Amino acid sequence: MDDAAQPGASAGGDRFFALIEQLTSALSHGDPIEGFRDAASRIAAHFGYSRAAVLALADDEPHTLYVVAASDDPTVTRLPVDLRKYPELDEAIRSREPVFVADAATSALLGEHADKAARYGGRSLLAVPLLADRRPLGCLALRSHEGRAPLAEGEGASLRLAAQLVAVALRGGRVIDTIREQTRRVSLASYEEQRRLRAIDQFRDFFESAADGMVVVDEAGIVLHMNRAAEQLSGYSRDGLRGRPLQDIVPEAQRAGLAEVVAEAASGIHLAGFDLELVTTSGEPMRVSVSTSTALAEHGAVVFAFRDVTLARALEDELRKTKDFLERLIDAAIDGIIAADMQGRLLVFNPGAERVFGYAAEEVLGKLPVWKLYPDGVARQIMAELRASAHGGVGRLEPSRREVRAKNGDLIPVSLAASIIYEDGREVGTVGIFGDLRDRLRIEQSLAQAQERLLNSEKQAVIAELAGTTAHELNQPLTSVMGYAELLLKRMSAEDGNRRAVEIVLREAERMAEIVRKIGRITRYQVKEYVGSTNILDLDKSTTE
Repeated sequence: MDDAAQPGASAGGDRFFALIEQLTSALSHGDPIEGFRDAASRIAAHFGYSRAAVLALADDEPHTLYVVAASDDPTVTRLPVDLRKYPELDEAIRSREPVFVADAATSALLGEHADKAARYGGRSLLAVPLLADRRPLGCLALRSHEGRAPLAEGEGASLRLAAQLVAVALRGGRVIDTIREQTRRVSLASYEEQRRLRAIDQFRDFFESAADGMVVVDEAGIVLHMNRAAEQLSGYSRDGLRGRPLQDIVPEAQRAGLAEVVAEAASGIHLAGFDLELVTTSGEPMRVSVSTSTALAEHGAVVFAFRDVTLARALEDELRKTKDFLERLIDAAIDGIIAADMQGRLLVFNPGAERVFGYAAEEVLGKLPVWKLYPDGVARQIMAELRASAHGGVGRLEPSRREVRAKNGDLIPVSLAASIIYEDGREVGTVGIFGDLRDRLRIEQSLAQAQERLLNSEKQAVIAELAGTTAHELNQPLTSVMGYAELLLKRMSAEDGNRRAVEIVLREAERMAEIVRKIGRITRYQVKEYVGSTNILDLDKSTTE
């Protein structure tokens, strides 16, 4: 058996004989129960254990021991103990040998009862059978809060002799019969209930003075106590709620979760605070912030402290909705929107900014300093303008043409409006709105080109109309000049001294007629340099043959 302690040889010495004398005196006490309690206290002190108890075996109930006396609690007399929940006691009685458990929490012998034994019993356990003629009469149970080593051989023998004295006293009196008769009227449940109520009474003044609502429930979630503040918050009276499950005053959807919280807190687990909906007597929903306490966990009870946070949570919900709306608004904006703290860490980078700069938000948020989005020195210049009053007022920058640096290094023309965010008069961040000007500039360029083409077209139309008018108006006088010149030549003799002058006039008139014909064929506007920087119309290039 892994957990069994080996009995030792006789300890001898004055200390042991003093213990025997003390036990003999205690067990001869006029009140047998008090005598056994005194004996248990002396045995625990002698062998270095925190407490000890004498338990008697009931003949007609093979799985039940009755507490005769305990060194630390005079009220547990007649308390029945189920051996199936105390494997070390059961093994000691079955084997008729002492059983030692060094660490209850890790003991294979205790199995499923290890955690509870470690929490309420102690770290080290020692069970010594009380034998009369090798027949078990009960058990001596010792518990230690601190870890203990097995008793040395001599101390083990001393403990056996002490247990033998207790067994003799137990067999010689009518203690077992008396306890058996009285215990039939006492249940473990009623004892635990009384013990729990006494523990609650110790905290009653604290509960009543608390501003928060305080409710105490047992392991099943049954309300044991509630303070005045809890009555006022919930509208339920103490008498109306006491004895009812706490789950009755919460919505159906939260009852299973509340039951799990009660079970965990009752087992000693410290839980984080949580919100809970309450169904009040007025029918109005109430949200409370709940915290639990394990102060009464050893008594199988849980303390709930709660305060009304209905308005606070409603305000938080509204703020959350506003925040969500603003985030959706920022994300839906066509323009790029960025925000940064005063150390330059980017905090907001919306999809519009992703389109402008070519970065994904996760690439820059908290990673890329804001000045990396500008050419060298531009971010510092913008901050200087924001702090000045000449660009829209202190803390504001009216829209102006700037260039920013994209992820690929290109300089992007943008329209930038910016402002400083203040908190209690202190600068805490900046926000900038970027309008991408690339498409606008491309449109402006296209419009300028179209306007230039339209202007040229208008010029050509005007010149064509002017050329037509000019040709029409000049043709008539030229025709007359040429006609009269030819007539003069026909009348003049070859020796006439004026004939050469008339021939020159006719030739130049024909030349002028050719120029007029070219003017009449002008369809486009083409110029050539004339004198200095002057341009004149190039008739040859402007006419259509």
